[in-house]
Amino acid sequence: MSICMEPEQRADRDQSALPGQHNQIVVKVNAEVDEQIAPLVSALSDFEGVLTLDSCQGDGDLMAYVYFTRCGTSRDLLWFVDELAAILNARLAARENEYEVRLEWTAGTEKPLAVLRTRPDYIDELAAALFAAAKPRKKQLPYNK
Repeated sequence: MSICMEPEQRADRDQSALPGQHNQIVVKVNAEVDEQIAPLVSALSDFEGVLTLDSCQGDGDLMAYVYFTRCGTSRDLLWFVDELAAILNARLAARENEYEVRLEWTAGTEKPLAVLRTRPDYIDELAAALFAAAKPRKKQLPYNK
């Protein structure tokens, strides 16, 4: 699980005029997850602004999955999922039914969620590709001086 705290951005208010408003940053936190899905949760969490929300390592014929979102707007999430799909296509051999990336939008919610599903035996290979892709993109956080 990851936590993102962002100030509410409303076009009808001047944010600089609100007393008590503080700049917000993304902070990664520890969470308990199924042991076998942990590498995939960690790999997704390595991308700046990505928040993992729910996961399961799968079992037998059931696919493993990680639900996630991205700080910002729905378009930011869509852009990231598009980029993620391109990264995975470039780094992994195309084989049938090994993973899928989807956006799911439930009625009444503010923005969609993304889900990465894979066969349980493919978690480590998928996680390795994501870790390699996230590494060059990581920024030095302002509090790591």
